[in-house]
Amino acid sequence: MPFSWSIPTIASIQRTNFALVVISTAILSLFASGSAAAGCLMGGAVVIGNLWILSAMGGLLLAASSAGFSCSAAKLGVLAIPLKLFIVIGLVYLIFSRAKVNGTGFGIGVLTQMVAIIIETGRASVRGAA
Repeated sequence: MPFSWSIPTIASIQRTNFALVVISTAILSLFASGSAAAGCLMGGAVVIGNLWILSAMGGLLLAASSAGFSCSAAKLGVLAIPLKLFIVIGLVYLIFSRAKVNGTGFGIGVLTQMVAIIIETGRASVRGAA
């Protein structure tokens, strides 16, 4: 049986990620602590927001380049993506330095996105093979 690779959509990854964050937060609140659950919620919110912003910026960059805008507009768009990364890193630093977030819970919340990507890639591949 040939194996077909299909690409999952950003929306499907975000939906699965949201569900994983909610489930992980509930499990941590029941079996660990409230601070771990809050950290998981914050970590999940950061990666969901980051992927949403990255998707929006990528869409704007593609629209600007296909519409024939000047080369300087495309360069500005390409520079905006690393700038967003520095802003997210600064936000995470502020979260840890000011709010005293549980690092383990935050890490679990961040890792939900990787799990969501793996799940949705598998689901898209199964749909592509059918």
